[in-house]
Amino acid sequence: MTKGAVAAIVAVLVVIAIAAFGVWWFVLRDDASAQSGAVGTPLSGESSESSDSNDAGDTADSSDADARGHASAGDKSRTAVCAVPDASLSDVRLDGTSLIASVDFESESCGDSSYSAAGVQVTIQDDGNVVAAAIYDFGDAPLEFDDGTAQADLAFTTVQYWRPYDQIDASDASVELTEGATASGASAAAAEGALGGANITDADIERYAQLAMSWQLDHDTTAANAFYSTFTTQLSSKQYGMQVEGKTWKYRDIYEQFLQRRAKHPNALFIWSGDYPTYQENGTTDFYVILSGEGFGSAADATAWCPANGYSTDDCIAVDLQ
Repeated sequence: MTKGAVAAIVAVLVVIAIAAFGVWWFVLRDDASAQSGAVGTPLSGESSESSDSNDAGDTADSSDADARGHASAGDKSRTAVCAVPDASLSDVRLDGTSLIASVDFESESCGDSSYSAAGVQVTIQDDGNVVAAAIYDFGDAPLEFDDGTAQADLAFTTVQYWRPYDQIDASDASVELTEGATASGASAAAAEGALGGANITDADIERYAQLAMSWQLDHDTTAANAFYSTFTTQLSSKQYGMQVEGKTWKYRDIYEQFLQRRAKHPNALFIWSGDYPTYQENGTTDFYVILSGEGFGSAADATAWCPANGYSTDDCIAVDLQ
């Protein structure tokens, strides 16, 4: 062969070798790397989630479950989120002029945890009438549950309850809790260790007071009839809208004064003057009247009772109803 032919053959072989190397570099090598990446290093653009990351996700889910209150194997005291509990009235009593309500709470979801919601309106009803309502911040005094039950004493001021304490039937009353209530003013101070609450809206206080006055007038009629034949003392007479004692009297003011007088005099009665002859004769037939309910054999004895109990003749007079 000539030297030219040999050179041509060598050149062809070099070209073939270069081509073969290129095929290996750009095709076969990438396939091998891909197969290696499927087992070990993840390829660009694909999820890197592995069994370890799944385990991490499971752990996060478990933590979330515990945060929501579900019991974990290592913490049996954890419970579900403490939802608004059911409530019932076990007792009512008086501390000064404040109504103290002993309330029992029950909630399976609360378990052994606490209920600490703020802005919770507690409403007590008896025979279909609202007799007490106030808004409490249980963040200040959480309800501590033990096996799903708790107990607390709640205080109501004289503009937060609308029936004398001893005329509320605890065995028949119902208690309702409503979250997210907006308080009117600050919470009242604790009374006898009972948690104080804030007022509900002025409009609702006025409405419940007016309804309470109607109920009280009916309730006290029988006891008032006893004073047709004997004397008692009148402690107040007010009209709606009357401007006296530095304010314009509304239903809430009139009924609050009755509750204050009755806290001092347990026999106090609430009457409408137009229902009784003594006021009809005097032409004062449109007044709400508070009577002490104390009985006397004479007008002189009744009159003497007034200063003995701290009342002036402007506030307290002897009266019979005939």
